[in-house]
Amino acid sequence: MRRLSISVTFLLTALAAGAAHADNRCGYGDFAYAAQDGVAVYNVSPPTGGRTYFQGDGEGCPGAPSCKLKSYLVTQDEVLASKVGNGWTCAWYGKGDRHTVGWLKTSDLIKSAVAPSGEGDWLGAWRFGDNQITITRDKKGFRAEGEATWKGPASVHEGAFKGRIEVKGVAATYADPEGTEPFCSVDMRRAGRYMVVADSGSCGGASVSFDGVYVR
Repeated sequence: MRRLSISVTFLLTALAAGAAHADNRCGYGDFAYAAQDGVAVYNVSPPTGGRTYFQGDGEGCPGAPSCKLKSYLVTQDEVLASKVGNGWTCAWYGKGDRHTVGWLKTSDLIKSAVAPSGEGDWLGAWRFGDNQITITRDKKGFRAEGEATWKGPASVHEGAFKGRIEVKGVAATYADPEGTEPFCSVDMRRAGRYMVVADSGSCGGASVSFDGVYVR
C-alpha cells in the first residue's frame, strides 16, 4: 500500500510540474492558439523608460536571469498580447518580416485604444510571410481561401483550404466538411489591424502551418 501511495504521489507531482511548464510556454504556436481565446493590442511603456526585454519559456521562466533574451522593445512599440499570468504577458512583436514572441512584464505594457472590428472589416487579402488568406463576402456569407508554404533546404511543401467561414464578431472559423481526412480547421481572431491565425496542424504537407499574425 505504501509503495502504491508513493507511486501515486510521484505521478501527481510529475503531472503538476508538467502543467506548470505548459502554462509557461510562449512560443509562436503557443501565442497563436492562446490568442483564439482573447488577444489585444498593447503599447510598450516601461515605468522607468528605456528598454523592456523579452524572456524565454524554458524551465524556471519567465523571471530567472537566464530567461532574458537579446530581443528588446522601447516605449510606444506595439505588441499583441494573449495569455497573462503572474505578472507576465505572452506577447508578439513584428516589423516587416521579423517577428519575436516571448514573455514581457505586464507592468511594462499599456492597453491600446483600438476601435473594435466590424464584420465588414474581415474582407481582403491577409498575409503572413509567404502565407495568404483572402476573405470575401457574398449573399450567403463569408468565404476564405488560404495558401501556405513551407520551404526546406531540398523541398517545398504546400497547404490550402477554401470554403465558407463562420464569423462571430472578432472571431472566425473554417472547417473541412465532416468526414474529411485529414481534417483541416482554421481559427482566426481580429485585434486592431491584425488577424491571428491558428490551424489544426493538418492543413497541408509536412511542416506546413497557417499559424501566424496576418496583416493586409
